[in-house]
Amino acid sequence: MSDLLSTGVSALLAYQTALNTTSHNIANANTEGYSRQRVDLVSRLGSGAGSGYVGSGVSVQSVQRITDALVSARLQTSNSAYARIDAYNSYAAQIDTLLSDSGTSLTTPLKSFFSAASQLASTPASSAARQTVLGAAQSVVDRFSTLQSQLDTLDAQVDQSLQSTVAEINDYGSALAKLNEQIVNAQAQYGGQPPNDLLDQRDALVQKIASRVGISTVTQDDGSLNVYVASGQALVLGSKATALGTAADAYGSGRLDVTYNGQPVTAQLSGGTIGGLLDTRRELIDPTRNELGRLAAGFAQAVNAQNAAGVDLDGNRGSDLLTMPSGKALPASANAGNAGLSVAIADAGQLGTSDYVLKFDGSAWTATDARSGASVALSGSGSAADPLRLGGVAITVSGSAQAGDKFLVQPTADAAAQLALTTGDPSRIAAASAVSASAASGNSAGLGAIAVSDASNAALTDPVTIRFIDANTYQINGSGSYAYSAGSAISVNGWSLTPSGTPAAGDSFSVQQTGANSSDNRNAQALAALGGRALFGMDSLNAAQSALTTRAATAAQQASLALDAQSAVQTQAQAARESVSGVNLDEEAADLIRFQQAYQAAAQVIATANETFQALLQAARG
Repeated sequence: MSDLLSTGVSALLAYQTALNTTSHNIANANTEGYSRQRVDLVSRLGSGAGSGYVGSGVSVQSVQRITDALVSARLQTSNSAYARIDAYNSYAAQIDTLLSDSGTSLTTPLKSFFSAASQLASTPASSAARQTVLGAAQSVVDRFSTLQSQLDTLDAQVDQSLQSTVAEINDYGSALAKLNEQIVNAQAQYGGQPPNDLLDQRDALVQKIASRVGISTVTQDDGSLNVYVASGQALVLGSKATALGTAADAYGSGRLDVTYNGQPVTAQLSGGTIGGLLDTRRELIDPTRNELGRLAAGFAQAVNAQNAAGVDLDGNRGSDLLTMPSGKALPASANAGNAGLSVAIADAGQLGTSDYVLKFDGSAWTATDARSGASVALSGSGSAADPLRLGGVAITVSGSAQAGDKFLVQPTADAAAQLALTTGDPSRIAAASAVSASAASGNSAGLGAIAVSDASNAALTDPVTIRFIDANTYQINGSGSYAYSAGSAISVNGWSLTPSGTPAAGDSFSVQQTGANSSDNRNAQALAALGGRALFGMDSLNAAQSALTTRAATAAQQASLALDAQSAVQTQAQAARESVSGVNLDEEAADLIRFQQAYQAAAQVIATANETFQALLQAARG
């Protein structure tokens, strides 16, 4: 009877555990991160008898979570990728709107400026038309400043998000380390049996960390889980968590680096929200801000150069209408020397969208691209007479640099904010060309086109008389003998004159500075045409501005498509986990009935054993 009773009791206890586990599954059907649990039953060894082995019941071997390591790893990867592109997409959309919306883009103010210059060409002596040009120029300046401010704000938001995300990672890491300790202790206390609910909590923390930064995990023999950031630094080792930090970058640019044990690891991180924020900084904010600065520098240099090619309403040579932006060089905090670098934009047409790292090796300077690390051609010694030159900038070194000193050179990072009008006087606009020409009466050849080719020539406005000795030879101011062919230009002192027709002996032309209150409009026409003139290699200002807008729109569109795709991948990964580990209430209800029936049957076995035992006792008494 004891065998029958023992067998019944074992079944009763086993199915009681099964019922408890099933009810636990049902209770947590909607608990995030919960994994369905299953009771593993194993039959007890039978006892030998003359007729063979007789079974002795059932035991609960373990209560296990239903999980798949590959499915969990896939979900971790998809969560990390989704969080990265989600953060990136948010900023890409904002930058696209900033550059394409009519209320914030450069298109409208630039178009208005060149339109105002065109109207000035129609009435070059008009004070109202000149004031309109100044007003339009101020609008361009204000728009550059607004765009710079908005990009700076987005950059600051990236830093704020980095700080808050790092804090979240540290909180989750500390909680995971504590769970590791609890899991190890629980397994040791119960003979290696898995503490399923603690394991679920730990897995949920791993998924949360993965959504903040790319990680890898390794399970240890004692049941603890080690977590590493993508570059290999240990975030959690057993019951010990190491916190990430944030600190000012090495150049004191105002940006934050993510640190590990005090050392910057920003360049090594990827994935998750942090990866998206860092990619936003590298791929969106920096190139956009640098390109905006390049446009500002190109606009200022072109407008100033064109104004210098003319004379203003008072007959004076045109002066700068806009301040010319300059670059900046940030010294590394570890520099041992006292050198300083002054960065001037020498040729806006040669500017790129890169920042550079300049390093002194004790005898010479070398340059690398700050983003890619690729070497960049560098010339010059760094003196005022022979500045260092790269990417359209001239760099003058002051003080003394020591071997190993480094500087971050940013040619255009804040150039758009430096742009400003230098005058509020509309008469300073040089609508007339700097030089005018006249033909002597009786000339065989007519006065063709005259244009300023080099406004920086010191002798540009010096009076010049060109006299032809014959059809193929001319003199300048009565001296020399210069060959001439019909239709060619005569270039002197930074201007070019092309007579019309065929000159004859005695033909003469006079060139002199254009006087005050001139109705000449050639420089105003050239100013109005600046938008379509090649300034950046083959690109015009209008084309470069349009390309900037297009790149931002393309980046936003690609980010949006990538987000949609990654969202689908994440949904599939989550569905795969649910199909393996999720609770199916219909299945649990069926199990509940099945285990209840088994429990009742086990109770009946015990009742039968009791009745049989009582019958034996009764027989013995009789």
